[in-house]
Amino acid sequence: MSAVLVTGASGVAGREVSRVLAKAGHQVRRADVAPSPDPADAAIGEFVRCDTRTPTDVLDAVRGCDAVVHLAAWHNAHRPGVSDETIFAVNVDGTFNVVQACRAAGIQSVVFASSMAYGWGSVYSVTKVLGEDLWRMYQEVSDASVALLRYHGFVPEPYLRWGERLLRNGVDVRDIATSTAAATEAALAKRFELFRTIVHSDHGMPEEIRADFANRGTAWAESRLPGAAELIQRHGLALPDSVEQHDLSEAADLLGWRPRHDFVEFLADLQRRENAGEDVESLWAPGRIPA
Repeated sequence: MSAVLVTGASGVAGREVSRVLAKAGHQVRRADVAPSPDPADAAIGEFVRCDTRTPTDVLDAVRGCDAVVHLAAWHNAHRPGVSDETIFAVNVDGTFNVVQACRAAGIQSVVFASSMAYGWGSVYSVTKVLGEDLWRMYQEVSDASVALLRYHGFVPEPYLRWGERLLRNGVDVRDIATSTAAATEAALAKRFELFRTIVHSDHGMPEEIRADFANRGTAWAESRLPGAAELIQRHGLALPDSVEQHDLSEAADLLGWRPRHDFVEFLADLQRRENAGEDVESLWAPGRIPA
């Protein structure tokens, strides 16, 4: 299989992406400013210290790889927060350095972690505009296969709040990982030149339910999982008026990827945790017990 560099490999997404790529048989090189806090991650593959703001760090990290998955970034959801100056330096200057290192190494397969925050509403949002433009430029000048993945939110937060957010702008980090791995393999196979897609949850609900979820969502969830209505009521889960949903068919067609983790699965997980006697009020997500 191929040698794949993952920047930001010690972060929430980076650890999951690295695990999925390694499980698929790829030789994974993990790059970050510090190793993963989980010692077990050392078995995934080589770790190299890399601050993407330092060009020589990036050149060393990219050397010898077949593909690059660029996840390293700061964003507004980090706690504690970081300054706009730091966000811009890491997300823009750092991405430019990765682009330049890819040019020097002749990398032909790239996946870039963009965001649904893409736009002009904040410094972070603008860094994703500039990041996508840098990779579009790279594709034009190198003829590489470049995937731009606009992730929805996956930052850990209190477990019950996380379940609510899956109906809005949340996506399970396992879907982040599988979509990124699928995009990496599609780029290595040269299935596209420049490809952009949203990475979000898909709850498989009919349009009439999606559009009127506040009134019809509880009954729909109960039809999928007996006991769901009681869970929603007991924990005071706030249901949105309508569920945010996107057309993910292009990712299915081109990458062979579909999201697999949804709100009903969260409710089933909540049910199992309660039955196991866990204090769900103290939990953070992602994080689940086996079925």
